[in-house]
Amino acid sequence: MATETTLQFDGWAVNRVSGEIARDGRTGRLPQQPLRILLELADHRGEVVTREQLVRVLWPQGVVDFDNGLNVAMRKLRVALDDVGDVPKYIETLPKVGYRFIGTKGAARPSRPPTGFVAATPRRLWIVVALAFAVFGVILAAVLGFGLRLRRVQPNYVPSVRAQELYVEGMHERSRRDIDATDRALAKLEAAIREDPQYADAWAGYSRTLSSAVVRQRVTPAEGLPKARAAAERALALDPGALDAYVTLMHIHMDFDKDFAAAGRDLEKARQLPNPSASLWHYSAMWNAQVGRIDMGLADMRRARALEPMTLLLSSNYALILFNARRYDEAIELLTPIVQENPGFDTGRSVLARALTATGRLDEALAQLQARKDVGAWQGDLGVLYAKLGRDDDARRELARLAALEKQGFGEAYEMATIYATLGELDAGCEMLGRALEDRSFLVNWMRLDPRMDPLRGRKCFTDVDQRLYR
Repeated sequence: MATETTLQFDGWAVNRVSGEIARDGRTGRLPQQPLRILLELADHRGEVVTREQLVRVLWPQGVVDFDNGLNVAMRKLRVALDDVGDVPKYIETLPKVGYRFIGTKGAARPSRPPTGFVAATPRRLWIVVALAFAVFGVILAAVLGFGLRLRRVQPNYVPSVRAQELYVEGMHERSRRDIDATDRALAKLEAAIREDPQYADAWAGYSRTLSSAVVRQRVTPAEGLPKARAAAERALALDPGALDAYVTLMHIHMDFDKDFAAAGRDLEKARQLPNPSASLWHYSAMWNAQVGRIDMGLADMRRARALEPMTLLLSSNYALILFNARRYDEAIELLTPIVQENPGFDTGRSVLARALTATGRLDEALAQLQARKDVGAWQGDLGVLYAKLGRDDDARRELARLAALEKQGFGEAYEMATIYATLGELDAGCEMLGRALEDRSFLVNWMRLDPRMDPLRGRKCFTDVDQRLYR
């Protein structure tokens, strides 16, 4: 067991007790969970530390949904250490196994040259001057062309320890898949904001959680979106470099405002920030795929999955892109073992059922849909499957159920359009498709690729909505 008070590696100095962290004049404080992860990894430098071992360190009394809690804490640690690029600097991930500390332990880099430093010759001085001008030119270009990269209002802002703990707890609750912890997540994040109203990450996390609640139909768009938008804007007012806030605004513009141009501008701003996150690559993947750039979408989703290999949603949305690219067997091969290992992963079941339906494995698809507890945004799948099975009365009951949800303020027109199209009632399908933009149907963004839209493809109603959506 290490006994030194300060952990030092690669220029970093970390207080083992308080979590205070410093490098090159920058200071901050690690929350307790990321701190304990770092210490466990550093004390076993070069060794593989399993996820189970880290869980025992963080939650000695046990925890139900450790995967998501560990992912959140690890993400906070990587961000604090600026170790979120494609090539790890300090923490190597071994997918489905654990992590390994690869930093170099030792004192911080000296501020003065060591003894024996060779004096500069005129030639060396000329080289140094030339390099200095080159570096100055690069910095000037960055400031002029990519000023956003350098505009971090809060680089040295340290929220209160209590606010950080509440934030991490809220993000953990948001990520849970064993229960619906949406209300608990929102309560934790609201408490973090009350504890420290200047905490940009807490505002951004609150915004993301609220917009996700709208997607999962825990909150109506009319109730949740104005608050989510305002929280994201507040985060950016506090810190124009708050990446998660840009990602949330992109999500709102794309999935609810149906404004791909505005979402593209958000994406460009976010891409100019350092350290792209899994969430950024995730929404970049969805944006590219929904406008028809399948290969780019798949590539971006692979980047997201590489950063957060244990986040189930990234796997299901990778499979969703495969489904819309009509690569059904690949989607089935990817999701089948994931759903078997994670029976509560209802989004995965929904996407798997779509691919099974498309390949004619209707009974297997029905078993997946009937096993769901949380339908979320995937409201039309059962009705489409009933229509495929010839159970028209059941399909119409699904239509009635969706109509009731629509009256409550949820966008269901697109889902109803897919059912009518599968039933062969194309005029009714066209009518519903025409309403899908007005009621902000979440999944209408996929209409250009969605195989379930094939009966309407080529009709004027389809062309009209396509032109309005992807303008």
